[in-house]
Amino acid sequence: MPRALVVRTPTWSTADLRALRDRLATTAAPLADAGIAIVAADGTLLFGRHERRAYVPASTLKTLVAAASLETLGPTFRFPTSLVSLAPPRDGAVDELYLVGSGDPSLTSDDLRGGAGALVRAGITRIIGRTVVDASAFAGREINPDWESDDLQYGYAAGTSALSLDEGTVAITLQPSSPGLPARVKVEPGGDAVSVHGRAITGYGTSLTIERDPLRNDFTIDGRINVGAEQTFYRPVVGLPRYAGAVLQSMLRLRGVETGIDIEAGVAPLAGHRLWLHRSAPLRELIARMLVTSDNHYAEQLLRAIGAERGRATEASGALVERAMLARDAVDTSGLRVVDGSGLAPTNRVAPLTFAALLARVQSEPIASDLLRGLPRAGIEGTVRYRRLVKALGRVRAKSGHIGGVNALVGYVSTDHHGRVAFAVLVNAVDPDSEAIENGIDRTLDALAAS
Repeated sequence: MPRALVVRTPTWSTADLRALRDRLATTAAPLADAGIAIVAADGTLLFGRHERRAYVPASTLKTLVAAASLETLGPTFRFPTSLVSLAPPRDGAVDELYLVGSGDPSLTSDDLRGGAGALVRAGITRIIGRTVVDASAFAGREINPDWESDDLQYGYAAGTSALSLDEGTVAITLQPSSPGLPARVKVEPGGDAVSVHGRAITGYGTSLTIERDPLRNDFTIDGRINVGAEQTFYRPVVGLPRYAGAVLQSMLRLRGVETGIDIEAGVAPLAGHRLWLHRSAPLRELIARMLVTSDNHYAEQLLRAIGAERGRATEASGALVERAMLARDAVDTSGLRVVDGSGLAPTNRVAPLTFAALLARVQSEPIASDLLRGLPRAGIEGTVRYRRLVKALGRVRAKSGHIGGVNALVGYVSTDHHGRVAFAVLVNAVDPDSEAIENGIDRTLDALAAS
């Protein structure tokens, strides 16, 4: 196992610590009901307010799956996706075609299109039997039962599967025409994997619904779309493995490859003949995308992937891996409840001290640089780009969290005299995004940076 890094930071004198706490008592005054924990690199709690109370964390929960993924899988890990046959092609034909996934959150229809092209270049012109989709690397339901039903129509609440394409969504693009006439509809990926009905009339202003049949990938469009530029809407699909198989078949047929119509779930042969292999970007790059853009699908896929370390790739197993990581390093887990990887579920609970103590501990671990670089710079980029920092601008790397009633921020601040400190601010309130709360968070970060 890689040796832990040695992190040396200046000692906080009694006078320095008193001055910091006095400043934070003022800047954090609007955050009276918030949970706050600020922890030095050596694990010292520098400032706490309700730090052991468990709050709804929203997307700050992604820092937990990021750390656990980097530790469990390693920063250079790549997810493989492959096309396999029982035996090498003969006379341009294979008996059965297997599409095998391992949980790659970044797999796109363009990647799969490359797989279809690889088969054509190999001289394959016919799939005699079934197309088998192997998503057995993951277990459990596609849709998390703790998610709010109102979220399920949007792309950010797509399902989870070892075979997931385009983050579990289909892109429906509406191209306005002249006022009063129907807009043109374009679906990506094309083919017959989804069907789209209804229409949107070109007009002034957009008032639109795109509804999917609960059990099938049949979408109905209704309403009005604004004249002018085209608009693209991402909607989640169901039955992700079968959907990926249908997309693959359509891509092969477009290239003149004969395929059967049967798509079945199954397990690829251990000694099969590999026709194509695609590997994701290294995990450190996937982590950076997840944290900067707050990508829910990446987080859910990663939670299942680390869950495999406990023998079953489910959310519950992934949460056990996270708990084991925290317990190993004696991180406080007061009130911890993890039901997903993304933080979309309002039933998650994490105490500020859990976040701050974990991030402080990570600074002495081999994954430190990858996690730090993956976090976006507050006031500059990603979902934290709109923070109004002064002294702390360019010196905070953090993950934000926002769902109904939640405003949260977790990360690091580089201070003037005491190195890098970890912080967590979790607000659960009726109006968590009020100007007073936002200013309280920003001025607290500025005060930390000056310490």
